Amino acid sequence: QGPRVAMGLRAAAVFAALVLCPLLLVERMPSLIFQRGDVLLAQQRGARVSSLEQFGGQKVQWEPLRPEHPQYYPNVIYLYTGPETSLYGHSNSITNFKSVLRKDHPEVMVKTFGDFRTATIRAAAWDEAAHTIVFPSFTDYPDLHMISKTDLRGYASSGNNIVFLGGFGSLSVINEIFGWQIRPVEYQDGPFYRSKRNVHNTVFAGMPSMLESGRDNRIYGVHLGSLPPGARSYYDSIGDSVVWSVRYDLGMITYVGNSMEALTGEAHHTSDGPCSLCDHGSPSAQWRRILQAAVAL
Repeated sequence: QGPRVAMGLRAAAVFAALVLCPLLLVERMPSLIFQRGDVLLAQQRGARVSSLEQFGGQKVQWEPLRPEHPQYYPNVIYLYTGPETSLYGHSNSITNFKSVLRKDHPEVMVKTFGDFRTATIRAAAWDEAAHTIVFPSFTDYPDLHMISKTDLRGYASSGNNIVFLGGFGSLSVINEIFGWQIRPVEYQDGPFYRSKRNVHNTVFAGMPSMLESGRDNRIYGVHLGSLPPGARSYYDSIGDSVVWSVRYDLGMITYVGNSMEALTGEAHHTSDGPCSLCDHGSPSAQWRRILQAAVAL
């Protein structure tokens, strides 16, 4: 009976292996599929996966394809010029804004889009050549469709950068799109000081150590404590941040608290180009550098 019992036990073990192994594989298969799907999606949208954890790890670690250094600048930028902004209907202001974005980068193409309709937002958000969308200050609150908000979140999470300029309306739009609760502060004068800890290894490390408001510049800050987890404040003063960014999956949401009206407004430009406000040492010129640094994140 001993050999029969042993053979019976072996048969039972073989049977259990044949039954349980497929069940374990089926249970594990969805996570393997989704993990592999995330890897492929990220590789298609501008990121690469650390080979150390590509297949076997519980957490995928991402590394950006484009480094943060002063030489990088996007080749294509989308600029919103809709009716909710001060740019709407002012061709000179739009031209001036494009000049600010393209200063020292004449090869850059700045495309404009003029409304929040789902088809318009999708055309910009699905443009694989464009890694940055810039929203100027909002003078009126836009009508945000759920699909448009989803497309903008997808654009950022795929490794791209959305830059918002200063304003209470801009902060309200940010909160609605991304579900945050960032609290604005009343308008305040500078100076604002660069955070040595947060600018380390970023393009902001080479920016001015202090920012002043300057003439005709309105600065809109936020309470540091209301920023989402993981946010980096690059310039702040007494608990208020005026330049910050938040990592959003593979991409970035960036805020520059200056409305840039001193640089883009028609009153401050001549037919020969920007006025003396754009001189290299002026506060407005420093804010222009900050905007370009934000675009390059």
